[in-house]
Amino acid sequence: MKGMKSQHSLMVFRNHRQSGFTLLEIMAAFLVFTLSFAVVMQVMSASLRNTRLSGNLTQAALFAQSKMDLLGIEAPMEESADSGEFDDKYSWEMQITLYQPDDDRSLNSELIPVDLYQVDLVVYWEQARKQQEATFTTLYSQDRNFQSRAFDG
Repeated sequence: MKGMKSQHSLMVFRNHRQSGFTLLEIMAAFLVFTLSFAVVMQVMSASLRNTRLSGNLTQAALFAQSKMDLLGIEAPMEESADSGEFDDKYSWEMQITLYQPDDDRSLNSELIPVDLYQVDLVVYWEQARKQQEATFTTLYSQDRNFQSRAFDG
């Protein structure tokens, strides 16, 4: 009986020893958790940064659209350069030039009394202490005869 008791206590001791985690296993699990958490935090940080940039670009596009919508309405289109501010955060610069196509063989300006103007509008804002910008370019057409009729006193 005595031999059996010592074998039984040895079995209990072995079973007791194998029931928990070793310090090395806990350290390895903690390391995996820490690395995974760091990766998730970087992904979330990049996502927030991209969301902020997307919002700023959307706001810049809305401001640019509102500025371009007024072209040719308040005054006739003409070559010019102008700048200003939309609000405390966003500012703009606009360049209007007479557009000349590279290949003008198909255009006869005598038959088509329309002037084309290229409008380049750049919207600026500051994000993360860096100046950001969005450039918008389009073409506007204007009837040469309309110009003299519409805006004369």
